[in-house]
Amino acid sequence: LVALLGAASADLSCEDCSMIGTTLSQQASSAEGIASELELISDVICGAVEDVAGCEEKLPSFWGAIAVALFNAENGWFAPANLCSDVCAKKSLLWAPSCQDCSDRLYASVSYMADKEIQAQAIESFVNSEFCTQFGEENVESCKGGLKFVLPLAMDVLAQSGDFWITEFCATNIGCM
Repeated sequence: LVALLGAASADLSCEDCSMIGTTLSQQASSAEGIASELELISDVICGAVEDVAGCEEKLPSFWGAIAVALFNAENGWFAPANLCSDVCAKKSLLWAPSCQDCSDRLYASVSYMADKEIQAQAIESFVNSEFCTQFGEENVESCKGGLKFVLPLAMDVLAQSGDFWITEFCATNIGCM
């Protein structure tokens, strides 16, 4: 991943990349961000189960909890430590990120969500953490089963969602040039 991202944005500074990662982490785990993600993933996930109505009722709170953990600013998907490790290893003196650098970095990161090994690692991290205990001890096993079902489908959809938001995000939220 680091090599892929490094090739995608050779001129992006550590500070600019970190700003992009922090801003996107905050947005992706906000109520508005979670609502947008649900618009993208709900039909795919709930269309794959028998109890569509039950899925539509439970998915928003389940995905909300997943998104807060998956996209947290400290160590989540877009966290600077993950998104920017290659560019933060070297220094740059750019004044503002280019829109192309911002877009290239985010497209590379988002498309990586479709990687089956990365999905398996994400599932394993969630399942082996205390994540499911927030739903009550009696629901831990069903939560773990839900993670194994929801995460790969959601990550596949999100991996292909860049065209819907990346360019606007970079221009509006990052102020790229």
